[in-house]
Amino acid sequence: MARKTFKTIEADVDAGTHDDRLYNKAFEGFRASLRNTLLPLVRHETPILASMQKSIRTPGLDRYFVWTANLGTHTFFMIFLPILIWFGNAELGRNVAFLAASGVFWSGFVKDFLCLPRPLSPPVHRLTMSPSVALEYGFPSTHSTNSVSVALFLMSMACEKLAPESPARLISVIACTFYAVSVVFGRVYCGMHTVTDCIGGSILAYLVYLAQWTFKDQFNALFTSQSYWVFMAIPICLMLVSLHPDPMERCPCFEDSVCFMGVLIGLMPGSWLCNQTDFCYTGLSSSVLSTHIGIMGALFLLVKLVAGVACLFIWRIGCKKVCYYILPPIYRVFNLPHRKFEIGARTYKSLRRESIHPVPSVLDFQSITGNMEDHEHVGIQSAIDLREAQDQKLSYRGGGGGGGVKEEMPISTFANDKEAFDPTSLLIVEDAPLRYDVDIVTKLIVYAGIGFVAVYVVPMLFQLMSQFTV
Repeated sequence: MARKTFKTIEADVDAGTHDDRLYNKAFEGFRASLRNTLLPLVRHETPILASMQKSIRTPGLDRYFVWTANLGTHTFFMIFLPILIWFGNAELGRNVAFLAASGVFWSGFVKDFLCLPRPLSPPVHRLTMSPSVALEYGFPSTHSTNSVSVALFLMSMACEKLAPESPARLISVIACTFYAVSVVFGRVYCGMHTVTDCIGGSILAYLVYLAQWTFKDQFNALFTSQSYWVFMAIPICLMLVSLHPDPMERCPCFEDSVCFMGVLIGLMPGSWLCNQTDFCYTGLSSSVLSTHIGIMGALFLLVKLVAGVACLFIWRIGCKKVCYYILPPIYRVFNLPHRKFEIGARTYKSLRRESIHPVPSVLDFQSITGNMEDHEHVGIQSAIDLREAQDQKLSYRGGGGGGGVKEEMPISTFANDKEAFDPTSLLIVEDAPLRYDVDIVTKLIVYAGIGFVAVYVVPMLFQLMSQFTV
């Protein structure tokens, strides 16, 4: 796992390399044009968001929106989806997994394609349990994409399955709406996204939902038919990973996309194999929760949950160790290329002694601890923020790059001393050293295995456990 380092960056950064001309030179055609169209919208909203925060922020709302933001994160879906598949509804779990993977991939794709910054801090206060999200670009909001797409799908399921006069249908629609609104508005309230970011994420969410809902029956039929079309998920996901654009700064969106594409690579063939295997299918069906489960049944399900999670952790640690052992020599022998911001295999000797944290990096448990004061961040947090701050500084002087606002915006709209921002020394926390070139392939293999183990190996373990308790 990459270590955290702090590096000091002087305020007088070369203006010729850190303004919008850098992006305009690197991007061409439609990519540059679209970025220059959206960038003024993002910048225009920053002082408005700061003013809104000053007007409506309260400790109670801070706590509520910071915590509800977790309902749109990778951590939430990575924890929630296996439980839904094992003990709830495997078909619904597969659909939600596909929605989440599509949302993470396409929002990350657009983020790295456009490289649009988040609202600048200061003047905006960023409220988040995970400071690493500042390393990502802003448009579109992945939280909005995930929450809105899942909410729309669950509402559609409720309207399809439940009678119009059913109270459960009304409650489901209200709950899904409240969930989506809380997450989306919370991103604006917390200063993590502009309204433009959230609108973009919501539009993308609708497109993802529309595609999933339109072809829902065909998607579900893939796992019960005798055909082998489901295995096409493997080359399709690999192709999508290869098409992901390179960002200007280092952004973790690509790594998140790889994780979720890896899950689909394992989940889809694994689900098909489970439906074709009576032992696996019975194990999955026997674990579904019911109202007549009893105390002993609930305890047994808890034991199953612990065993299932243990399988995923054991696979991750063992597989990553093996990949770190065999992949670097392969990269050196074939002189395989690597992406920007990655360390090539020829520059390091071995990864055999590289420590492996038992908890995946995509599950950011450490971020949910601490006081509210620890979740409030003001100031430059990433190279993306630094470039944006420098470019806006140039714009105020009248020498800005393409698309910047020209009127001067105050550094802070708050009188709080916490926001006092010394422009002579900016401390930026970033991942260092850069990722190893084998990390991406390792993540793909590890998470493909996690998807496969979750839907094929674990259900068979459940069935085996059930037979021993009879």
